[in-house]
Amino acid sequence: MKSESGSSTVELVLLAPVLMVMVLFGVHSGRLSEAKIQVQHAADQGARAGSLAAESKIAQVATVAVENDLKLAGIACTKVSIDVGAVATGMTNAVRVQVECDVRVDGTQLLGLLPDRVHATSIEVIDEWRVP
Repeated sequence: MKSESGSSTVELVLLAPVLMVMVLFGVHSGRLSEAKIQVQHAADQGARAGSLAAESKIAQVATVAVENDLKLAGIACTKVSIDVGAVATGMTNAVRVQVECDVRVDGTQLLGLLPDRVHATSIEVIDEWRVP
């Protein structure tokens, strides 16, 4: 019988890179889903805040609300862009907030992935009884 005392070490050495790539892919996937949730929540908060603001301050209030929400969430993104616009839907008007950002890739560079861009849009009807 031959001794197999070193075979488990060889197997571990061969499997370690594969396991590392799988772990890094899991981390990247988690960041991607977390960033999507954060961006959607921020867009919702911005649209809601904009719908309650005076008409002259809708864009400013919505942008500040998005930035604050992303800051409080511990943003997993870089290069955030915020677009606030109005939507006319017949007799009612609404605020549309679009938020986009690149998901951070620090720590997962070994995968060679480019930053994924996530985006979210939220529309909220402007409150007719808001403070002018």
